Amino acid sequence: MMRSDLSEGGLPSPDAKSRFAEDRMLAATIWCEIAPGDVITEADAMERFGLSRAAARAGLMRLGFDGWASPKARMGWEVLPITGQLIGDVLSARRIVEPGLAQVRLSDAALTEMERIHAILKALSQAADVNAVSAIRHHVDQVDGLLLGAINPFTARHLRKLWHHSARITHFLEGDSGTLFRRDDVSDLVAAVLQGDVAGIKAARLALIDAQERYFLHQLLRNDAPLMPGSGLTARNTQETAASNRRTQ
Repeated sequence: MMRSDLSEGGLPSPDAKSRFAEDRMLAATIWCEIAPGDVITEADAMERFGLSRAAARAGLMRLGFDGWASPKARMGWEVLPITGQLIGDVLSARRIVEPGLAQVRLSDAALTEMERIHAILKALSQAADVNAVSAIRHHVDQVDGLLLGAINPFTARHLRKLWHHSARITHFLEGDSGTLFRRDDVSDLVAAVLQGDVAGIKAARLALIDAQERYFLHQLLRNDAPLMPGSGLTARNTQETAASNRRTQ
């Protein structure tokens, strides 16, 4: 996770420490170690992740800069809650951006790696235990990484963030429910990539988004947590009330 070189003395440079903190706290946010809606302080981050105060501050500020958290006066940083509106916005954005992956042109080395991953995924496809699902996800991430590395870097940056949001939503809704989301698009996707099938790649990506939407809805309907302010209903009612008041003035 550390992206900077070591200093001359063999110890991480200050920049490397800050980047490690940023990466560690982003990973904790995506994996819901820091739960959506939680308020975390510098002291919390120092204790939970073994960071110095400067590194904890850098990690929290990066979460704020990238929209994963917002500052609360005299309280700390509130991690972005997961709401129905957020889920809808992420899926809608992906439906716009993700079909662009259909235009990728992988290098020979990337295609060879894709073929290797395809063979592994075929072997894992018959297994249904948690370890198999974890292994499948690891190799699926490699597939997505190869595709991401072959597109415009500006588009890749936005798509990576959307995927991070989708991963956080998935981890949050999986929780301890015992119902894990399993991707079924990968075999068709890899086959389409290896064949240069533009329509097939696009269809596989959209099928994945549709499957995730169904899974999110299924998990939400099984969740007995009450809707909280900011869930979308309150915001919509407030907007409708304000609009009605303006019309009657």
